[in-house]
Amino acid sequence: MATKQVIALDVSYSETEFTVRFAFWFAISKNPVPRANGSAWGASGTSAGASAAENSAIEAGTIVEELNSFNFPVGTPVSAIEAVVQQAWAERNAQLNGQGGNQFYGDYWDGTQWGFQ
Repeated sequence: MATKQVIALDVSYSETEFTVRFAFWFAISKNPVPRANGSAWGASGTSAGASAAENSAIEAGTIVEELNSFNFPVGTPVSAIEAVVQQAWAERNAQLNGQGGNQFYGDYWDGTQWGFQ
């Protein structure tokens, strides 16, 4: 099975629109930054939530989880919601390009050139 990229977490409604909150997962191959907690995707109802391996990857920083909310008018087709969310994920993934938060950690300037240690 492919690595998960977008997970729907919850939905809230008003008379004219609804808000869906998603977890976006991005694979990080360069400079991962460990974090203390796993995923916001916990077990609820019929969903088992993130697996132990997925939580471990998030804690290790090899998966970055970002939470995002999107508003849609009531009656928006699921296919339209999926298209919007997939596009948002793809744009953010291109920005990250596998790079963790320690992108510049260890870079230095010695007066003549930049280096890394």
